[in-house]
Amino acid sequence: MGLLRVAGWKARQRSRQIVDTLGGFTRLEARGRRWASRWRASLGDTDNVAAAMGQWVAREQGGEFWLPRAAAADWARDTWTPADKRIADGVAWGVIDLLGSGPVKVGATPAWRRDLYTGREWPLRNAFRLSGARSRGDGSDIRTVWEMSRGAYFLPLGRTFWHSGDVRYRDTFVRHIASWPDANPVGKGPNWSSPMESAIRAANWVLALLVFAPADGLSLEFWEGMLANLFTTGLFLERHPAAQPAKRGSAPELIANAVGLVYLGALFLDSLEGQRWLRRGARMLAAEMPRQVHADGTSVEASLGLHRLVTELFGYGRDLVRRNLPNALSTDYDRRLARMHEFIGAYLPASGEAPMLGDADDSRLHAVSAEGWLSPRLHALGLPLPAPTVATPAAFTDGGFYVLRAGRDHLITRCGAVGSGGVGRHDHNDHLSFELVLGGRRVVSDSGTYAYTRDLEQRFAFRGTAAHSVIQVDRAEQNPIVRERPWRVLADRTRSRSLRWEIAPDRLLFEGQHHGFAHRPSGLVCRRRFTAQVGSARRSWQITDELIGTGAEPVTWRLHLAPTAVSHLAGAATRQELELAGDPIVRLTLAHPAGFALEVGESLASDRYGVCYPRPCLMLRGEAELPARFDMIFIVQD
Repeated sequence: MGLLRVAGWKARQRSRQIVDTLGGFTRLEARGRRWASRWRASLGDTDNVAAAMGQWVAREQGGEFWLPRAAAADWARDTWTPADKRIADGVAWGVIDLLGSGPVKVGATPAWRRDLYTGREWPLRNAFRLSGARSRGDGSDIRTVWEMSRGAYFLPLGRTFWHSGDVRYRDTFVRHIASWPDANPVGKGPNWSSPMESAIRAANWVLALLVFAPADGLSLEFWEGMLANLFTTGLFLERHPAAQPAKRGSAPELIANAVGLVYLGALFLDSLEGQRWLRRGARMLAAEMPRQVHADGTSVEASLGLHRLVTELFGYGRDLVRRNLPNALSTDYDRRLARMHEFIGAYLPASGEAPMLGDADDSRLHAVSAEGWLSPRLHALGLPLPAPTVATPAAFTDGGFYVLRAGRDHLITRCGAVGSGGVGRHDHNDHLSFELVLGGRRVVSDSGTYAYTRDLEQRFAFRGTAAHSVIQVDRAEQNPIVRERPWRVLADRTRSRSLRWEIAPDRLLFEGQHHGFAHRPSGLVCRRRFTAQVGSARRSWQITDELIGTGAEPVTWRLHLAPTAVSHLAGAATRQELELAGDPIVRLTLAHPAGFALEVGESLASDRYGVCYPRPCLMLRGEAELPARFDMIFIVQD
């Protein structure tokens, strides 16, 4: 998109925002209410609301969904799991636990703008003046407000209602839906400040409508209000899309916008607006797939957590478009989507728990898998298509991810360009860092993502070089990042690239390098080689660091371990022997230049957004005469 087109797009959006703030939102709400009023009139007088709703949902002119709209209650009953009840019970008792907030008592009717971390209320002001990308500086996080309003828990409520017949779950759903519009007038407050959130909320509300439509005890007034809000949301998403087209680095927002329009288009398919939303959503999905997904199936965001979210969005969006506009998406779309699932199958170890490279904010479209919603590292759960099991090494060169695996051993490393088209919104300084699983046990772990705007200091720390198992020179960062710009990498200084990829039956090898510290007088280049000997009973994994340059540099070598007991068995001037307790036991040998001392300390890790914990961190600090070499050898004691 040329600069003039971008400027024109921004000017149009700004003018719409001004017009709608001055009264346009009232007109949008009025259009939604008029549609819902005509809808109610079309049903006539009826004493059996459940039957009338069931007939309307199953009408011939309506759109198709990935769950059977005429038998959604049976589907909900058949797919129920105990994890659904765990979620539903908490919500029914007025307790919500989201994004590491811990159990928070929200009552029978939540305060929809109250932050779950601090209890502070987000203001009911012009939504376009509220930004979730900025910190309030008080420990609040707008994502807790957004996540609650997404309504992903409506699906577990519906499943548990149909499984048990307990009306508490139905009544909880009714109270939440009925109270939301009054607390969140269109265009005001945090829950309208992000079109992505409006779109995901709409998708979950549509699913909830399908599941609860045949339920007794719900009034026409209730359904009329819910449909009015959904119709208004479609008008809002159409007028205020998430980001200008063809802009890399806005993948989740723009794709979610498209998916929301597709869901609403399918629900209102017998209206002109619904048909328009469906077509527009399909066009957006078709256009964004090649922009936001590399040919090898990796997301441009350079984050495994964001890749999982984008896969879910593209997958469920595709399913609805194929059912309602069969020819709107190309075969290339299907091919890339299949490769996205293959990438998930490749980066998941045997445990199914995803590595944490790049941002991992636990975001989901749906809670189709209640277990996956409760355990967000289980990336394969809740996807529209199963992620295939990939038992062999795999190189994803476009995205810069390399996976070495043999049996229950698994290693993944990052070596590629800064994501988001160079913006690096969800990048960490993790080039040539890695996660290692041996015998099904996670031995080396990434730091994950603890917080976004809630705590900018921790946001900076968890993204930084020191939070990853890599070499750091002095206190410099691989790529320049600053606390005040939490969504940017200021330059792709690393220029990471692959050097060797060799796969044999008894030996696996990957070698890469980056230039993150080459701007220093030494011209230092970091090269790392991963070698796995897997052809014998005594298998080993060796990671070798070569620091290429001239002169001397202050160097810190770090290895962040998964929680374990570390025993220092022996030490010498250039060699250390350690044992990592667990099943299996792992022996670790470190070889390093003279003058470096081993420190066994602690660092923070976050398996879930909003939650962090200490784990062991091995450090070697000293002055390195270049060139220099460090080795670590892991031997599994089966």
